[in-house]
Amino acid sequence: MKVYGISNCASVKKAKKFFDEHSILYEFVDLSKTSLDKEKIESWQNFLPAGQMLNSRSKSYREMDLKNKKLDDKKALKAILKDNLILKRPIIEHGLNGEQKFTIGFDEQEYKQTFL
Repeated sequence: MKVYGISNCASVKKAKKFFDEHSILYEFVDLSKTSLDKEKIESWQNFLPAGQMLNSRSKSYREMDLKNKKLDDKKALKAILKDNLILKRPIIEHGLNGEQKFTIGFDEQEYKQTFL
C-alpha cells in the first residue's frame, strides 16, 4: 500500500496515525519531494476523474487561479502535472491479490470499513 501526500498536511497525519495505530504497513510518498508522472495520474482516473482530485483549498490551487476557470479533466490533469501539491490528500493505492483500489482524503469511518 502506498500513501501519497505531504508530511505537514493534517489529513495525511490523520491517515498515517490511523495506519500506525492499527499496525497497517504502508509506504509514504512525499509529493513535495517526488513528482508524479502522467501515467500515474491517468491510472488514478480509473477511480476518480482528475477534476475531482483537485484540492480547491490548496495554496497551489489559489496560485494557479483555478477557482473561476472551467476545468475539464484534461485541463485538471495538466494542472496536476504542473504541481502535484494541488491534489487532495492523502491518496492511497491499495488492494489485494492484484486488485487495484484507490482512496482519496481521510474519513475515519471509510478507513475502518476499507482497511480493517
